Amino acid sequence: MSSEIHNYIDSQTETRKERLLALRSWIVDTFPEIQEFMKQGMPTYQLGKNWISIAAQKDRISIYLCDSRHLQNVKKKFPNLISGKTCLNIRDRDRFPLKEIQTSIKAALKSKTSILNGRSVSTRSGDKIRSASTTALRQNTRRKK
Repeated sequence: MSSEIHNYIDSQTETRKERLLALRSWIVDTFPEIQEFMKQGMPTYQLGKNWISIAAQKDRISIYLCDSRHLQNVKKKFPNLISGKTCLNIRDRDRFPLKEIQTSIKAALKSKTSILNGRSVSTRSGDKIRSASTTALRQNTRRKK
């Protein structure tokens, strides 16, 4: 763990610190090849093109996933935890659904799909992205003569 991430976690209240450490420990144990760094002021974990970020807020922790599809199981059981499309907000006083969060994180980091301008695009390892949506995006960005 970098000193920057250590200081970030260490500066939190006890409840948030415990939750952040539990998530971080599980992530680095489950994905030993994961890249861990600070991005936009919060610990971020990246595996290939997939990522998650974890932030401590005023009275909660927020978990941001690279793709909203992986929040479906949490959304069904805990609809009040979802904020926006890809964010989970767990207040300090709320139950911490660790198992469901772990399932969502695992699905997000192992996903073979990346996001391009808000659209899901299937990828093959090592290949360039090729699909109808990227072709359409490419055509929309070309200069018109």
